[in-house]
Amino acid sequence: MSLLRQIKNNQLFKTGLNYSLVGSVNSFAGMAVGLLIMRWLTPIELGLWNAVSIFQAYIPFFQLGIQSGLNRDLPVLLGKGDVESAKTLVANAKGYSLIMSFLFVFAGIFLSLYFYIVGKDLSFVLGVFTIALIAATTSQTLHLVATFRSSKSFDKLTKIMILDTIMILLLVAFIYKYHYYGILIYNGVKYTMYSLLMTYFSPYRKLKPQLKFKTLLNLSKTGLILMSFIQMRGIAQSIPRWLILYLGGVVKLGLFSPALAINGVMTMLPSQIAQFFHPQMGYKYGQTGNAKDMWPYIKKMLIIFPLLSLAVCLAFWFIAPWLLSTFFPKYTDSLWAMRIMAIAFVFSSAFTTHGVLYTIKAYKPAYLFSISELVGSFLFPYLVVHFFKSDLLASITIGLSINNFLLYILNTLILRRVLFLSKYNLS
Repeated sequence: MSLLRQIKNNQLFKTGLNYSLVGSVNSFAGMAVGLLIMRWLTPIELGLWNAVSIFQAYIPFFQLGIQSGLNRDLPVLLGKGDVESAKTLVANAKGYSLIMSFLFVFAGIFLSLYFYIVGKDLSFVLGVFTIALIAATTSQTLHLVATFRSSKSFDKLTKIMILDTIMILLLVAFIYKYHYYGILIYNGVKYTMYSLLMTYFSPYRKLKPQLKFKTLLNLSKTGLILMSFIQMRGIAQSIPRWLILYLGGVVKLGLFSPALAINGVMTMLPSQIAQFFHPQMGYKYGQTGNAKDMWPYIKKMLIIFPLLSLAVCLAFWFIAPWLLSTFFPKYTDSLWAMRIMAIAFVFSSAFTTHGVLYTIKAYKPAYLFSISELVGSFLFPYLVVHFFKSDLLASITIGLSINNFLLYILNTLILRRVLFLSKYNLS
């Protein structure tokens, strides 16, 4: 009863719990759509979409670190009570994101017309335009999500995710009816509507955009370092798809879709938790200047998240054969890849907590983690494929699981040491 009473009386905890629960429902709705896609589409159709959408991983590069800088600096400024400086950063980041959105739309129209004129297949042309539209709306979302920093703002973000979940379930009808082209409609509308919802509920919606070179430069100086971490993460996540496309072709990449769906949930849940967790840690760090104050919260995350993930992994391990044989008979070759990817999910809490290194500007150990992830995403899958000569998809996922386990250990050791260093603690 004491624990329940503490939860009931702690508004921050309730907000975080509500956001995490709604985020989990949103994640599972997305996973359900992914399962339906595998039931309705052939491996060739899914392979084509996976090949086109690889380039989504490189969209954040064009932000030049500005939104990443805002994401780091805004909660710290709010923690210090410097509201005017916070508004200045938001206004300039907003102006830059709008310019990038217009450029992405223009580039999408130009490239689509060019590929259409030179005779490229319509499926490819429309795929290029959809990726450009996703890039434009993502430019807005990357900015807007950085502005949801307070507990009250996260209550609004929870409402947005509820509406997004409903929208996901409604849009899936397009995939059923139009298959590959339905995926294009689904993603184009989903990303656009999500961006519009965030714009409507934004805590800085009425703030006019600005473009001051000095402010943008200051954001970029911090943000380029943070963006390099995001970019390395995106490249690391795309490497397994490039390996499968190179070694097995489009069909194999399509057969990898069930494992990619598991990987999507594996990365989505920690990302949603981190989206709430990091601003609160940044606010606390801004108040006290002591990084060690964050360790008790991080330690709990490192223990609790793997235990919760393990329960999900075990349940999925046993129901996976029934799911494939009953609903997705075209993808039965993906059974072991799906099961092994679920194991990797257990150790994904590393990606939830290591972001506090950016908050305290501990960039050297953060680079150690990110470079290890990038190298391991290629090295371990490649070594397993090369030496064991077993099924390509299973080998790739075994390599990824090994990498995730080692990253979990490395992340724990880094955080335990760095957060207690005197240069990150004022007292």
